[in-house]
Amino acid sequence: MNIRAKLTLRFSLIVGTILVLFSTAVYLRSEEYRREEFFTRLESRAITSARLLVKVQEVDLKMMRIIDQNSIFALYEEKVLIFDQKDSLLYSSLDDLEIPYTHDFLEKIRRENVVRTTRDQLEVVGLVFPEQDEENQVVVISSAFDRYGRSKLDNLRNVLLTGLFLGIGLIILAGRFFAGQMLEPLVRINAQISEITAGNLDKRVNEGNERDEIAQLAINFNQMLKRLETAFEIQQQFVSNASHELRTPLAAITSQLQVTLDKTRTVEEYQRVMKSVFDDARTLVELTNGLLVLAQSGIQRSKLPFGPLRIDEVLYAAKDELARAQPEYQFQIEYRELPEEEEAMVVYGNEQLLKTTFLNLLDNACKFSSDHQVMVGFSFPEQQVEIHFSDRGMGVPAGEEIQIFNSFFRGSNASGITRGHGIGLSLCKRIIQLHQGALRYEPRAGGGSNFIVTLPVMH
Repeated sequence: MNIRAKLTLRFSLIVGTILVLFSTAVYLRSEEYRREEFFTRLESRAITSARLLVKVQEVDLKMMRIIDQNSIFALYEEKVLIFDQKDSLLYSSLDDLEIPYTHDFLEKIRRENVVRTTRDQLEVVGLVFPEQDEENQVVVISSAFDRYGRSKLDNLRNVLLTGLFLGIGLIILAGRFFAGQMLEPLVRINAQISEITAGNLDKRVNEGNERDEIAQLAINFNQMLKRLETAFEIQQQFVSNASHELRTPLAAITSQLQVTLDKTRTVEEYQRVMKSVFDDARTLVELTNGLLVLAQSGIQRSKLPFGPLRIDEVLYAAKDELARAQPEYQFQIEYRELPEEEEAMVVYGNEQLLKTTFLNLLDNACKFSSDHQVMVGFSFPEQQVEIHFSDRGMGVPAGEEIQIFNSFFRGSNASGITRGHGIGLSLCKRIIQLHQGALRYEPRAGGGSNFIVTLPVMH
């Protein structure tokens, strides 16, 4: 059973049950009102008959019966019985219509003053005539068949049943229609989802009014598609970069080994080839590590271990590590302004990724400067920390500023000067963006480069 059928069935059951309960309540309440109203009429007739017989001396039994016979059609099959205190029958309005009574029934009437009951579809009221003293007390029993009231009740029952069946039919049709209307957005989203494949993950489903539950489902699905698209792009980019960038050092290693093995070489020649292969292998390791970190930088922030970090401590750790690897590098670190609070130095981030960023920026600044020196400055704009990496190098050629953060792009003035793969700045930008920050480049007055990292501090 599909969802539309289930919704239609449940809607019909709920509303149908409400209709049945409502119709039953109306019928039972009408029946109760009919009984109460008819019992009231019987009591009135009984008291009137007793008053005429007991209080009006001019009315005897014969006159009383004449009066009842002339008004007999007021209530169908009406009969009035009057008993004295000894249960002797004083008066009966009709002889051909019997009302079963017993001594116990009469005693019950005397105890309760008024008794109402139904016998063989006849409503019966027994009461003690209230206008007599106890010694002359009489009991009146009045009964009749409520033909008019029962007829109206039967008509009401037929109307309710007819309305109930028609209403349930309309409810089923309306339920099916509204279920279709409610599921139409899901049908539309399902059709749109069926068109999305690995080749068009950039396509999104319609988010509707962006407020109701179905719209939230579409929004969440689009967010999932965005994450999948990012993962696919990372995978494709990694495969593409790896296949493109790793080919050169691997080809160089293979060709050198192949040429060397063609004939016997001297020890010096073997050493020279081994050194060249070692350099290519080191390049290959560096490139592979860069590609892996670059791929990791595209991972969702929630998947990486983040926590509070003193940004200056991370920078000093990167500086110490680079100083051990490159003793000729020089570092000049200064606080251009002192923060008002120590918390202004604390950011929420991943230590290893930030350390990788600082290593790249420090290394770039030193290796492109003739004096191998980098100047690092801290400043603290509102709710942020800025770290400036400045050098006295050649700077970025005009027109290439926009491209320097692209993967595998190297400035035209960097070729032949120093080794590199064009991964560093692209990697740094991704890592800083992952930390909700920004990385920008500014040319330095008097020559050189200035890279500025901006990160939000923890509140």
